[in-house]
Amino acid sequence: MKTRTIRVQGKGSASQAPDRISLFFSVAHPRPQYDKAIEGCNARVEAIRSAASELNLPGADLKTVQFGVSNETQYENGRYKHIGYTAMHQLCMELPVDQNLVGKFLSSLVQRGAEPQVRINFTVADPEALKQRVLADAVANAKARAEVIATAAGVKLGSIADIQYGYSEVVISSQPSEMMLESCCESEIAPNFDPKDVEAEDTVTVTWELE
Repeated sequence: MKTRTIRVQGKGSASQAPDRISLFFSVAHPRPQYDKAIEGCNARVEAIRSAASELNLPGADLKTVQFGVSNETQYENGRYKHIGYTAMHQLCMELPVDQNLVGKFLSSLVQRGAEPQVRINFTVADPEALKQRVLADAVANAKARAEVIATAAGVKLGSIADIQYGYSEVVISSQPSEMMLESCCESEIAPNFDPKDVEAEDTVTVTWELE
């Protein structure tokens, strides 16, 4: 006789107060000459590295995400005219969730003329622990749903016949914020942030035999 089964998908979620800040810096330096665009961009990136070193932040943690040089044109008299180049460098680094430290770092960037565009993401130092909580919640959710269905149908859950997982990665998300640092800013920058909890979710499909 064919074994009767029930197959239920469980959705798990978990949240945690962030304990790490991911800082993303974007520097764009336009100049008529190719080499001057790169030189200027490099100087501003070096200012970011110098600011990090001044605060004893590990310079090795400041990593390049993307680098490129684009050809700039301007539309005049029915055609596009070449006007120069823009060198672009994007970097990122992680810091503890420390408003005072972040404020000193951003202030130093302004004082050194780096003037990058800054994007801040909040994350966790141990994402694997958060993922494990999500998966445990997903299995518990699947079981709770299966028990409701089985009870309504007048049957009981037996042993687990199959578990399916692994088609997608656990999604961990936070709400980013952006700012532009310019030399006209105040010399002391004091960000006042109260970050939302980092959230994660995923699904697991479990099949039970029915008694």
